[in-house]
Amino acid sequence: MRYDVIILGAGPAGLSAAVYIARANISSLVIGLPDGSRASWAHNIENYLGFPEGISGKEFKERSVAQAKKFGAIILEEEVIAANYSENGGYYVETNKENRFEADYLILALGLNVKPSGVKNEVEYIGKGVSYCSTCDGFFYKDRPVVVIGNKDLAARETLDLVEFASKITLISHAKDFEISENFLNKLKQNNVELRTGKAIEVLGDGEKVTGVLLDDGSKITTDGVFFALGNMGSLDIARFLGLEINEKTKSIVVDRSMKTNIPGIYAAGDCTGEPYQVSTAVGEGAIAALEIIHEIRNRKDRR
Repeated sequence: MRYDVIILGAGPAGLSAAVYIARANISSLVIGLPDGSRASWAHNIENYLGFPEGISGKEFKERSVAQAKKFGAIILEEEVIAANYSENGGYYVETNKENRFEADYLILALGLNVKPSGVKNEVEYIGKGVSYCSTCDGFFYKDRPVVVIGNKDLAARETLDLVEFASKITLISHAKDFEISENFLNKLKQNNVELRTGKAIEVLGDGEKVTGVLLDDGSKITTDGVFFALGNMGSLDIARFLGLEINEKTKSIVVDRSMKTNIPGIYAAGDCTGEPYQVSTAVGEGAIAALEIIHEIRNRKDRR
């Protein structure tokens, strides 16, 4: 089946784009897992305009999906496994369910592909002490001990975002060694972050809240919060396959102010374009990409 636009990703950026495109009566398809976005796992989002009391990531996701569907957006909850140039012109996308779709335009809004790590009780304590976004949830751990799990620069950035809030921070590598650049390592040490090599095997809790983390050596770390920052950057694999320009230093897709990539017809929005990893940024970028495509399609029809 062919559409005018295929949106890869069903987080804030993808759903924002879907709302604009659907309201413009342009045929489109959203492919992605709304439950897989970092925003959907936030305990409470308090810095998004219009929600002075805050809103949980779960409710924000549900309301966003409902709004997109209200205007006629089609959301296919499957995983994108391939995207390439179509022999019919434009692009094709394949999913893990062996479905194939074609479109004239693509919007990559795949985020950082954050997925549960498989640590025991991780999913059970989401919103009860387990988080995937230090900027979203750091405020709730003011003067409280926290643990961050991850061994790369993404984990270091998330950890440093917590410094102004947490009373004590322990960064667990979840691997044999850390792979953090010297600049970030120095900042971690300057802020008295404890670095522990080892693998987290279980999130401990009392059923209502997180109380600690169990490591593979049998030791336990007492904590009120556990932030996972393992940095799965699968979205970049698709970008590289399409030949998109990537900033290898920041591991992000390069776009201009119109959210255009270096390949005509392909746009990118949200976390996959780099920091800041904020819901407001993702929503805005999704809107910009959608509006640019709407203008292109209408101008193209006017010229006929």
